Amino acid sequence: MTARIDLDRRGDIAVVTIANPARRNALTVQLWRALRDTMVSLDAASDCRCVVLRGAGDTFVAGADISEFEQERSSREQITRYHEECVGPCVAAVLECGVPTVAMIRGACMGGGLEIAAACDIRIAAPDGRFGIPIARMGFPLAFGEAELLFKLYGRNVAAELLLEGRIYDVEAALRVGLVQRVVAAEALEAEAMATATRIAAGSPLAARRNKEQLLRLLRDWSPVTAAERARSYDFADSRDYRIGFEAFLRKETPVFRGE
Repeated sequence: MTARIDLDRRGDIAVVTIANPARRNALTVQLWRALRDTMVSLDAASDCRCVVLRGAGDTFVAGADISEFEQERSSREQITRYHEECVGPCVAAVLECGVPTVAMIRGACMGGGLEIAAACDIRIAAPDGRFGIPIARMGFPLAFGEAELLFKLYGRNVAAELLLEGRIYDVEAALRVGLVQRVVAAEALEAEAMATATRIAAGSPLAARRNKEQLLRLLRDWSPVTAAERARSYDFADSRDYRIGFEAFLRKETPVFRGE
């Protein structure tokens, strides 16, 4: 079966599946690029309010496809191209997507798979989840731009265990250090991920985008929020969604947001 990215639209929720089942959904160059393109497309889709990312079958992503090392990563030039044109842009597309993202994780969530999951807003895992970036065993470090994201998200201690020790976290340890936010039974995982996505989709997409913009700014730039940034944050007062929301609240009704 050809490695591919599957897209299943369920109303205003998009389910994106990384599918390379013969290799435990290992990421090929083609998959990195296809996932990036899919996320960019969903970011631009006005009718999409949440994205659920998953792996085909019982595995999220086992890492990069090592069968491509000789062809795609055997020289400095190839390595640079691989990270700067494939991995980095894909992780950035997930991280920067204005649509909220939910990672639905079963089994191995390793290497590039962990990077993709880390870039998602909410990560929900089954008890069989396993998390790590054991690349030191293969003799190379994590690309600096990718290490920066892990460091800022989880801190020096977790990054050191992942990258220096090559530690593999079970789901309880992953929950404890924040690699995942929620653990549910395997048979309830899809229902929980979709229920989470449904709750997100019921909110104002304008508010979701603004919240994501602000969280990304705070992640990437730790300097204090400026007066101009604070002033811009009140632009929501001019939106139709704001009036829909507070008027529905006063009437004790469920708001139906329009993204306007």
